[in-house]
Amino acid sequence: MEAAAPSPLLHSPPHITPELRRFLDVRFRSPADLAAAADVEAEIRGRCAELESSVAELSARLADVAAAYSSSLGAAGSALCAVRGGLAALKASTDKTGVREDVEAGSEKMLFEQLPPLATDVARVDMVRDYAETALKLDGLIGDVEDAVSSSVTAKLKSRGENSEKTHHVAIGYLKKIEDLLASVTRTRPQWTRLISAVDHRVDRSLALLRPQAIVDHRALLSSLGWPPSLAGTKNSDSNSEKPAETVNPLFSMKGDLTRKYSESFLSLCNLQELQKRRKARQLHGHDVGNQPRQPLWVIEELVNPLSAAAQHHFSKWVENPEFVFALAYKITRDFVDSMDEILQPLVDKANLVGYSCREEWISGIVIALSTYLAKEIFPKQIELLQESSSSDASSTAVQARVSWLNLVDLMISFDKRTQDLISGTGLLLSVKDDENWQRISVLSVFCDRPDWLEIWAEIERREVFASLKSAMENENNWSKRIEGAMLEYGSDDCKSPAITGAVKHGLSLIIDRARPIPSIALRAEFIRISASPIISEFLGCMFRRCQEAEGLTALADDNALIKVSQSINAARYVESTLAQWCEDVFFLEMENLPVVGEEGGSVFQQEINQLKEFRSEWVDKISTVILRAFDARSRDYLKNKRQWQEHSEEPAISRAIIESSGYIQGRLSKLEDGLNVLDFVTVWRAVATGVDQLLFTGIFAGSPKFSNGGVERLHADLSVLFAVFQAWCLRPEGFFPRLSEILKLLKIDERQLRDSRMVTDKNWLREHGVRHLTAGEAEKIIKNRVYDA
Repeated sequence: MEAAAPSPLLHSPPHITPELRRFLDVRFRSPADLAAAADVEAEIRGRCAELESSVAELSARLADVAAAYSSSLGAAGSALCAVRGGLAALKASTDKTGVREDVEAGSEKMLFEQLPPLATDVARVDMVRDYAETALKLDGLIGDVEDAVSSSVTAKLKSRGENSEKTHHVAIGYLKKIEDLLASVTRTRPQWTRLISAVDHRVDRSLALLRPQAIVDHRALLSSLGWPPSLAGTKNSDSNSEKPAETVNPLFSMKGDLTRKYSESFLSLCNLQELQKRRKARQLHGHDVGNQPRQPLWVIEELVNPLSAAAQHHFSKWVENPEFVFALAYKITRDFVDSMDEILQPLVDKANLVGYSCREEWISGIVIALSTYLAKEIFPKQIELLQESSSSDASSTAVQARVSWLNLVDLMISFDKRTQDLISGTGLLLSVKDDENWQRISVLSVFCDRPDWLEIWAEIERREVFASLKSAMENENNWSKRIEGAMLEYGSDDCKSPAITGAVKHGLSLIIDRARPIPSIALRAEFIRISASPIISEFLGCMFRRCQEAEGLTALADDNALIKVSQSINAARYVESTLAQWCEDVFFLEMENLPVVGEEGGSVFQQEINQLKEFRSEWVDKISTVILRAFDARSRDYLKNKRQWQEHSEEPAISRAIIESSGYIQGRLSKLEDGLNVLDFVTVWRAVATGVDQLLFTGIFAGSPKFSNGGVERLHADLSVLFAVFQAWCLRPEGFFPRLSEILKLLKIDERQLRDSRMVTDKNWLREHGVRHLTAGEAEKIIKNRVYDA
């Protein structure tokens, strides 16, 4: 029996490539795999069909581009032929005999008529050529980008990521070239909007694949580095060590190939962000879009996000103890901030990302993560506690809820100061100190997103301050004692303000200091409006009630009533002066012209300052009116006695009524001088002087009394007594009694100077004799009632 012949060996055809051999080796590892040959054939035919379809599509695109280019070249050739023909015709016309003179005569006209259209045609041809060349160049670059992105995706699917970073750098390099071209086109050919839009659309599709892929690769690399590190710390964590445990920083422990890979991945993301920044600036150029939100640094976000997620596991255990939350957040910020400057900042500078500080971005990222956690977990608990306390009858529960809220705010303010010291402590300042950048590094930005929480905070602060002021305002000793050394409006005059104003100023200062860290000018103004303005209104109401009480008891007729009103006027003057001085500070000047300030404009305290001025003016007028009424009552008989002006006596006696009335005024004003501040006291005695001047002028000359020489001397003696009362506060008291002084001047004019009665009505004559406050009719009436002795 013959043995079976062995099967012949299959020789490898020469056209089988190593790649194809590896493919067949994977599919047919054993003879049993031959049964699946039909499936393998179908898979190969499918891939071939896809490749043929891609080739056909590329061929069609190439044909379209070539046709467009040929058409452009044809148009350019036709235009150039026309130009060439025109020039040839021009040359032939100048060469003909007999027409040279005509040509010379009409050559200038021909140049003006034919050269502009020719120049237009040349420019159009040049533009078409530029358009075609630019379109072809952009199409080639976009094809390169798409190929690079496609190969990167394919390599990722085949789990060969060792060259992904290199592929990313290649694609980003092409994208930068495309952006440079588009920027040039936008600047020189802004009318090519369709070309720019088409290129941007294709670039957007490539970026939609490239950026997520770069981020995924960067995250995988961070994970291989051991990021995020354990927050418990391993360095110096020995139980016998007195030093606190420090968190191990994987960025410092990178070495060799890991350092190179991380730097490449870092630069890829930075370059992508720089490219995105340039594209956005180009696309928004010429559009009024206002202030665009600042984009955080992507590479820092990738460091912060996993670390904050790990920290929240610890935060969730400390909802009832927020001080631990802030302590851990600050520890994380501090432990890694140095590596931002030493390792990452040089890479950001290398990527030409202008305006970014890794230190600021790191602190900002942690602050934003902490603010988000506070807004989601801590503050809702505080709101629930306040709501429960408001529905509860126990006052201790409400107090506890307010104290808990204020303690949380204290922790936030302290955290902001410590984190901002990490920036300023290096000798660097914030890149831009405006509201937007300030909010990025302040956990108080929680209130920027929730103004209703700001209102709750401001109301709690108002209650706390007013609770301490209420008992102080009810203590009479605080009104009788004065603030030693308190000055008015930068001057050296003692304002004689009661001690209660010191407590009010201190309470307002506390509220303003609480408002200073709020990272928004508008919210700072709103906080002050809700918390500080009502306290000023309450204090103003307290002063008004005290003045009304004094007026109701004695109509301001006794010394105690005057002192009580003077105390309130002094307090209003001091608070008004303090507010005006504060409003000149930059902190308040920034708030001017904000909608929250109100329609009056000016400073945030403008309404309160106006109310304090009105209060002072009202009660100063009332004091002056009370004094004038008493003077009127005491001088009524004196004014009714008209015969005294006609008496003849060599030495006229001073009227007893004038002495008593002047003595009353002197006593009242002296008492006010001791109790009232200097500025308002000056207003009082000047108002009294003006009122007395008007009162005596009206009373004496009512009924047209006759004045003899003796009557004039008597009036002069009486007025001298009155003027002497006011000489304690001015050098020329008669200047504050203009009508009475001018009456004496007219009455003392010699009869010989009055040659004609019509002279009295002459305004120039009145001015020459120092009469400026009396009308011509009043002066004529006085002169006519003058009786000269024979």
